[in-house]
Amino acid sequence: MAQQTTNVGQDNGQQGTERSLTIRGLTVRSLIIAVALLVLANIWMKYAALITLSSQVTMSVPPIPALMGLILLLALRPLARLFYLSRRELLFIYVFLTLSVALTSGGALREFMPELTALQYFATPENGWAEFHQYLPGWLAPQDPEVIRTYYEGTGQGVPWSHWLVPLSSWSVLFLLLLGVLLCVAVLFYDEWSERERLSFQLTEIPLSMTAPQETGRKIVQLWRDPVMWTGFALAALYNGLNILHAFNPAIPALGISYPLGQLFTERPWSALSDLTMFYRPEVFGLGYMMPQEAVVSSLVFYGLLKAEAVGALALGYDVARFPHMASQAAGSFVALALFLIFMARKRLAQIFSRALAGQGEPGESWAAWGLLIGLAGILLWGWAAGMSVLTAAMFFGVLLLMALTYARIRAETGLPLQWGYPVSQANMMLTSVFGTDLFKRHGGLRNLTVYYTGWFLTRGYLPNLSAYHFEGLRIAEEGGIRRREMVITLLLALVLGMAVSYVVQLDTYYSHGANFLEGGSHGGGMRVGAAKYGFRLLKEAADKGIKPDIGETIAIIWGMAVTIALTIVRANVPRVPLHHLGFVIGTTRGYRAWGGLLLAAVLKSVAVHLGGVRLYRRLIPGAIGVLLGHFVLAGGVWSIAALFGGEAFRAYQVWFG
Repeated sequence: MAQQTTNVGQDNGQQGTERSLTIRGLTVRSLIIAVALLVLANIWMKYAALITLSSQVTMSVPPIPALMGLILLLALRPLARLFYLSRRELLFIYVFLTLSVALTSGGALREFMPELTALQYFATPENGWAEFHQYLPGWLAPQDPEVIRTYYEGTGQGVPWSHWLVPLSSWSVLFLLLLGVLLCVAVLFYDEWSERERLSFQLTEIPLSMTAPQETGRKIVQLWRDPVMWTGFALAALYNGLNILHAFNPAIPALGISYPLGQLFTERPWSALSDLTMFYRPEVFGLGYMMPQEAVVSSLVFYGLLKAEAVGALALGYDVARFPHMASQAAGSFVALALFLIFMARKRLAQIFSRALAGQGEPGESWAAWGLLIGLAGILLWGWAAGMSVLTAAMFFGVLLLMALTYARIRAETGLPLQWGYPVSQANMMLTSVFGTDLFKRHGGLRNLTVYYTGWFLTRGYLPNLSAYHFEGLRIAEEGGIRRREMVITLLLALVLGMAVSYVVQLDTYYSHGANFLEGGSHGGGMRVGAAKYGFRLLKEAADKGIKPDIGETIAIIWGMAVTIALTIVRANVPRVPLHHLGFVIGTTRGYRAWGGLLLAAVLKSVAVHLGGVRLYRRLIPGAIGVLLGHFVLAGGVWSIAALFGGEAFRAYQVWFG
């Protein structure tokens, strides 16, 4: 179990000053510092991601403000007694920031805000959206037309909080129920994954190694003194430095952020590769080097097979849009893997629940079991009260939670650092592809459809990324000698305070500048507003004509399920199978963006093992971490902060993560 009470994991060489402070991570001092850094991170996001659009600092994994905050505290640690925090306090602050800062990302609360207002503001006689406003309960969205207009067009009169408090509170209840359920799931599954399956949780190596440079037995020893780490850091800095200089002077050569290989394929059937692009992702390369080689190679193989399918189909005259339906295959694989994980843990879960219902068992697991049951019931009740039918709520939220479990598993087993590493929007599209929208219209009518599509933003990123931070927080607690109960409290604090700060900063920004003009928008809203409008266009189509089941997408979903289950069973029962089941999941889901970084990582790892064996491979791990740190610090940190004081030139190099 991870509930350690001894002084394990303390920094070597600590003096009496350190020991006299605390052996806990959650202290008044660490909480005040964490909240202060959270506020600064949201202000940073405001300028970097909403106003200048120079860098999506909250979409990285881990979020750049969390990483930069840890680096800042480590730098200040020797200079002042106030900042001489214990290792556990540093880890508390890091975990708190990873979750609370991720809440304000473009896949979370920034995705959520426009959903409450876009239906009313963008309604016209031509699009007919006005008819749906009557089906949205008043406690889910602001009602005053002037409040909605100034949200998009800006005003110097501040945020009309009286109109926002009820909708924000109502949705916050749902968010806390969903994320609370995921936290309970993490508690119930963590020991199974950590102790029996011995998953690596690679991303936790970064804060653990940064805060314990002298600790023996870690994969990365003395990180800050290692020249290999600084070599990797310098390479990432050189890459970003040239891109920055190129943004100001195009005559300076630079790699940029991607290379469109598809432009080389213009003739049929090779034109099926017209979308093939190599994205330069230093963070994927850095963490990819630490991923299991079988998972990396399998991801490349399965992505290659999918592209080969597209070429082969076109050669045979099978010219169908979106074939081979990668997103639907990914959706099927995510749901299937989650169901398989639950099936494999069924005996242990049955024991936990039976003991909890009998009032016995370990307190932490019993609380998690009861929390899961109460949370699921609360989610269904919330959906029913909002206007969803019980069937719709069960299907929609059920698929979301299953996908969240699979995403957490991918992060736990491979460490893939992609916030968007799951089937974006497919929790909705998967259901409509299989059942069409007539099913949802029959069970609840237009009110059911309206609330269903108002919750569209949940399918685009809110849950999966955050579920992984729960598991990683528990791992950091185990490795850092923090009580599990204390870590659970940390995660709950991060959720509540993260939402509160994000609401304040984002609404202040929207009412000051206007949502129409943020995130690259020009009178019509930026990316998140565009996503909201797309969801409501689907609502109109579903209400008028109905979205029919799609046979091709349905077959792809079933195929994704079948392949995932088959690969998982084979890998569990046949020794030395070269193909990893997660390779199929990653390849179908985010292979098109990750393959370049994964390919470079696989080649470097193979060369290192061939030339120097496992010893050389391990010696280069600090260099891989250095690449990630260099990219995050320079592109996500220095560049985005400099852009706060710059002009339009800083938009010439926009850095995206996830």
